[in-house]
Amino acid sequence: MIKKVLLLIFSIFTICFAQDEITEIDIFVIDSYVTPEKPHKVMLTFFTSESVKAKIKFDGNDELVVSTQYLEEHKFEILLSKLAYDSTSIPFKIEVENKKGNQATSEVFDLYLPGVYNFEIKNNSNFLDLCLGGILYLFPSPTFTNVNSRLSYSLTKELPVISFYGSGYNFPTSYISLEYSYLFDIENRNYLRVGYKYIFQTKIIKYVSPGINLTTNFNEFNGISPEISFGLFKFYETFTLYTRFRYNYNMNDSRDDFVELSIGLFTSSLSLNF
Repeated sequence: MIKKVLLLIFSIFTICFAQDEITEIDIFVIDSYVTPEKPHKVMLTFFTSESVKAKIKFDGNDELVVSTQYLEEHKFEILLSKLAYDSTSIPFKIEVENKKGNQATSEVFDLYLPGVYNFEIKNNSNFLDLCLGGILYLFPSPTFTNVNSRLSYSLTKELPVISFYGSGYNFPTSYISLEYSYLFDIENRNYLRVGYKYIFQTKIIKYVSPGINLTTNFNEFNGISPEISFGLFKFYETFTLYTRFRYNYNMNDSRDDFVELSIGLFTSSLSLNF
């Protein structure tokens, strides 16, 4: 059973990395600014190293089409009132596709909204909402556990430490995490994990994320923990509610294996992003 679970996880990782390979297409942003006169417009000009179709994704907004024809010079404009934003800058990424169907994504750029403009915040969430979301994020995730065929519960807190961005800005392509768990009703209650998680964005739910962890309680349990998470929906464009299933395999004694089912909030905004 353990070998089958591990084989499935490693197979998913192989597929993930194969899909993540992209052709190098250089993207050069020449201009990105907001016009001072009303109605305020976002103006963007960029060049590519070959003829491509292009789209742009402003953080917290839907993806927008820049060009449907294969071009090297691209111009884009939109009314500022059409975008949601909650600060004086809006991060964005450019996504392109060449004639062979190869895709590439730019680094994260920032569209700055000068402070002298009296802009109205267009995001539906307010400062109180974001504070509430932050407080909820700090709470550990409630988790049901099955240890030695006995149902119990635990508290877990995962912190994404390093996030890697590739094909979108809403979620990283993958991330490295640190995690602490406290298990009730067992002798060795404290567990620490270092994990690597890969994220597939989907149209039905926000994402599906297979992952694997190195797990220890600094005593008798030293092993690995394959897992899969499902991002269900977002809070305030920053936090995502997820549910996770995980199998914890003890390399020293398989009789200590246990499973977990948890629910929690995910965000990569506090991690180092690459």
